[in-house]
Amino acid sequence: MAETTTPSRDALVHLPIVATGRPRSAVSGWVGAGGVAAALIVIPLLHAWLAPGWLKAVVVMLAVAGTMIAVDALAHRLGGQRYGLQSEALRDLDLLRVGQKLAGFWLTIGALAAAYSLLPVYAAASFEPFRQAALGCLPALIVIAPFYIAYVDRRQADPNDAYAQLPALLAGVPPADWTMLRQHALGWLVKGFFLPLMFGFIVGDLADMWSNPHYFELDGFETVFSRLLDLFYFFDVLLAGIAYVLTLRLLDTHIRSAEPSVAGWVVCLLCYPPFNSVTGQYLPYDQDNLYWGKVFAAWPPIYVAWGSAILLLLFVYVWATAAFGLRFSNLTNRGIITNGPYRWTKHPAYLCKNLSWWLISVPFVAGAGWQQAVQSCLLLGGVNLIYFLRARTEERHLGRDPVYRDYAQFVARDGLFARISRQRARAA
Repeated sequence: MAETTTPSRDALVHLPIVATGRPRSAVSGWVGAGGVAAALIVIPLLHAWLAPGWLKAVVVMLAVAGTMIAVDALAHRLGGQRYGLQSEALRDLDLLRVGQKLAGFWLTIGALAAAYSLLPVYAAASFEPFRQAALGCLPALIVIAPFYIAYVDRRQADPNDAYAQLPALLAGVPPADWTMLRQHALGWLVKGFFLPLMFGFIVGDLADMWSNPHYFELDGFETVFSRLLDLFYFFDVLLAGIAYVLTLRLLDTHIRSAEPSVAGWVVCLLCYPPFNSVTGQYLPYDQDNLYWGKVFAAWPPIYVAWGSAILLLLFVYVWATAAFGLRFSNLTNRGIITNGPYRWTKHPAYLCKNLSWWLISVPFVAGAGWQQAVQSCLLLGGVNLIYFLRARTEERHLGRDPVYRDYAQFVARDGLFARISRQRARAA
């Protein structure tokens, strides 16, 4: 279930903030680490299980998610923070409102299912595992949904949420304020787009691991590089996929707000299938197929050093995803993250991913002539520009949250680049 809440009017007022230390992160860094550890344990255990790929992927996600939920709850308890909803009910059970919310929930699920059926892209084979998993999990969702909605309804501060407003809207009673329904729609669009995509990646990556009996055998730096590259990208989509599933108020992982601008959505979606085919068509920065391995194969020390630099960048990239714990999501605010690599810069994932592309594709090497090298550098710069615009639209969205404004001040004062600037000033 995707649950959204709208910031209060006071929270959107840009009041001056006195910056002190780094703001508390919405999640402990141990949550993502616990998920990675659980995955490393459970994946080899399921290697010989003769079950459909989608079912094995669901079991992996359940094991990893259960570990992350436990670590997250423990971290909140040790930190003296309230975890999720109020422990005591705020109101008596209202079966009529619960029924309205249940109807609103299934209306939302129905609209999403209709979109999957109507859009031709979701008929592709890559989305078949998600369709099977959705149908396989549907009976459990039917049983759990009424109890979950009733539990949340008695403990949330404002029970008149979007799920309650949606049936009323269809009955001809529009809300006085459309903000909550608009955020509800945007939040489910985010979930509906990214979850099938991530699940397809998870199933495919797991199938590659389980089908290769020598996957974890390492016999040289080239193999080490290949395996770590695969694992880093796998952990990225695994943790992201789990986070897209668990947008739950019960876990305090619900969507606070969704990206409100068209520009923010466009620059984000251009980075993911099927829209990134447009980017690949107009910004093909690797036309010469000359990658770092070919360039430095004749010089083993440089080859190892260059490959290690790529792996370091990708490690920070996946660390940035893990830092979100159960709260990762594009185009939304589900709590401000200030730990892990985010203590040094506001966009460590974008920074490291884009730098890794320069090291992997080495567009500045004139394999097909200097004109091709200049063109490739300019085209990769265009891809970098898309991520720069993503960063700016995200900052504009998250800047409505006072915690993020405080965090931005901290990074501007004590972040990596601020410290480098001070060191350069002192050296001068």
